[in-house]
Amino acid sequence: MAREKFDISNEYLIIGCFYSEPDLYVEYGKSIRSKYDFFDDSTKFLYDSFELYYKSFSQQISEEKLNAFMIKENDRKKKYMQLEGWKTISKAINMCDIADFENYYDTLKKYSLIRELDKKGFPIQRLLDHPKFDKIKSNQIIQSMRGNLDKIQTVIGGKSETTIVGKDMREQVKKWREEPAVGIPLPFEVQSFLFRGWRKGKLIVDGMLSNEGKSRKLSLVASYTSLILGKPILVMVNEMSEEDMKAAMLTTVCNNPIFGFELNVPERNIVTGKYDSEEQFESVMEVAEYFEEHTKIYFQDMASSYSDDDIDFQCRKHVLGLGVEYVFYDTLKGYKTDNWETVKQTTTKLRDVVSELKVGGYATIQLTDESLFINIFDFSSNNIANAKQLKHVVDHLILEKKLHFDNYNKYLIQNEEWGGEMPLQKNVVYYGQKIDKNRAGAKGMVLVQAVDLDLNTWKEVGFLIKNRNG
Repeated sequence: MAREKFDISNEYLIIGCFYSEPDLYVEYGKSIRSKYDFFDDSTKFLYDSFELYYKSFSQQISEEKLNAFMIKENDRKKKYMQLEGWKTISKAINMCDIADFENYYDTLKKYSLIRELDKKGFPIQRLLDHPKFDKIKSNQIIQSMRGNLDKIQTVIGGKSETTIVGKDMREQVKKWREEPAVGIPLPFEVQSFLFRGWRKGKLIVDGMLSNEGKSRKLSLVASYTSLILGKPILVMVNEMSEEDMKAAMLTTVCNNPIFGFELNVPERNIVTGKYDSEEQFESVMEVAEYFEEHTKIYFQDMASSYSDDDIDFQCRKHVLGLGVEYVFYDTLKGYKTDNWETVKQTTTKLRDVVSELKVGGYATIQLTDESLFINIFDFSSNNIANAKQLKHVVDHLILEKKLHFDNYNKYLIQNEEWGGEMPLQKNVVYYGQKIDKNRAGAKGMVLVQAVDLDLNTWKEVGFLIKNRNG
């Protein structure tokens, strides 16, 4: 008897695995296409339902939750009931063995490939009748027919064809006019202009010396993105606790006018519970209530495990399952080692997943201790601790440092809107910010911000230029 071009039992094993371990979708969801990979209408329906459930409803499976999801839409409810609902899914869960998922997956892809070959007129029966067919892997089928598979459009077979650049240029120009290639604003007007906003698929990296406030600045950008712009975000950290991040974010919202508050209350007062007055405490409580009502911030402590695979998993899990649109990572460093190759590799992993998932990426990195003695105008990627070559990976690279009071006379602030060139004020802390890389346009200039880490305020005041008379 000739072997069929499908294996429905294996398809149910795949279904059982996904419903048993939903987070398998994080790694494998991107490579499964139910239209091609599932032959049986019932398994295709169960997979499509699982995918929608995971991405829009919940990342945990239970009978009650799944039933509630399935009955939300009439056609879906009808099909679900015809398949005997949870009873069928429960059987699939009991049949599967998660430890064998890789074998189930390869078998699924093997039959998917066989069907595609058959549609293209390839002689697949000899493959099906091969005495060792069960032991043949999908990649072995690909290798044996490599020269004939260019136009097979399954995930396994792939498709790679060249295109003629510019043949649709007029349409592209119209599209840019209708949908300009700009991203969401950053809480800094000049940076937003230079970068054309924070565009999805792009990675911004901000570098500072140790203990100069890179996590606090990240907390400002993250709070603004979620609370003001209403975007769901993921904040991953490997050095700062959740409590510390809460303190930084609350301080940020209390003291930055962009959030509608300007309480001038230091973080120390908040975390020690020592307020100047009862009115100040009540004002902070008002901010806390505002935060609770508006937050779409997911926090992930990566301190115990921040390998490249961990970063990739958390990004996919939150983007695919919870609708996250922007991801933050503090701080870029190699996993269990700080040699530059691993830091660049980690940065590449973050950039790749940001690009693939079409989300915005923002990460911090530490500069070398020697950077303290280097003029901000001379800053370059050589000042990045253990990872100068990551400049080639990122889309936007900001290198910044606190300017020393003794050197204020060497600089001027250039701001045409505020009266041209102005001296630095002795009672203000300034940070110079070298735009070392910018795939959106201009680079090399140095911005300057007035910074108060106690209040976590960062205010753009213009461009930093050298004082010719300093």
